[in-house]
Amino acid sequence: MGTNSDRRRRESERERRQAAIQRQRARVERRRKFMAAGIAAVVVLAGFAGFLGSRSTRDSTTTTTASTTTSTALPADGVAPVPAAPGATLTGPTPCPAEDGSSPRTTRFASAPPTCIDTSRFLRARFSTTAGDFTVQLNPRLAPQTVNTFVVLARYRYYDGQPLTTVRTRGSFSFGMAFTGGGGEPGFAIPGEVPAGGTVFTPGSLSMAPASASNGIGGRLVLATFEAAPGNDQDVTPLGIMLDGDDTLTAIDALASRTGLPTTPVSIRSITITTGGTIS
Repeated sequence: MGTNSDRRRRESERERRQAAIQRQRARVERRRKFMAAGIAAVVVLAGFAGFLGSRSTRDSTTTTTASTTTSTALPADGVAPVPAAPGATLTGPTPCPAEDGSSPRTTRFASAPPTCIDTSRFLRARFSTTAGDFTVQLNPRLAPQTVNTFVVLARYRYYDGQPLTTVRTRGSFSFGMAFTGGGGEPGFAIPGEVPAGGTVFTPGSLSMAPASASNGIGGRLVLATFEAAPGNDQDVTPLGIMLDGDDTLTAIDALASRTGLPTTPVSIRSITITTGGTIS
């Protein structure tokens, strides 16, 4: 019995030692793997930090280079706008023009027009220019007086022949009021309807700006173009948003020069106004 008891005790002791050895080996293996993972993580983080640093430097260099290239790649100067021929003059109250555009072309008015549109409905303005066409949806709810004035002037064909006067690369372009013999403004001005926080520009937004520093809204049109649009002057009245004509925007934007004048003459051929659906 003693012999069997001693043998079992020795076997039990051997099993405990083997189990202890296995546990120790397992702890060593886990520590080795943990240290290896830590070293790998440090290497990855160091590499990632280096990548970020190099990318930041590269992106900064690319941005600076792109900005420099954009500004220096523009032609030094553009061409003077070609003035439009003057139309008829109204000396009395301004009547509402024919909706089909058949009223005589008029470019000088003694007074601001009455309300000639249904301000509860959208309108569409189809611009035909020598550089291509585009369509803008007008929202009278944004600026009822200004949209009404724009529609009246368009239906009197006031804008026919009006030249492209400025192009701010990737930002906006303007059709100014220039007639042969002077008198580019329509002869009246209405108060602007600038939002309290200023006009927030998005690509394709159409606005009307003062024709001169001393007057209110006088007919000058500003169309925002691409990613530099938020930098446009916010002290203008929004009219609506462009629905189509991306190719025309791109073509006109490509005419920018470092002076702001277009490198090629562009003018409005006509603007056709149609009435749309009810504003909800």
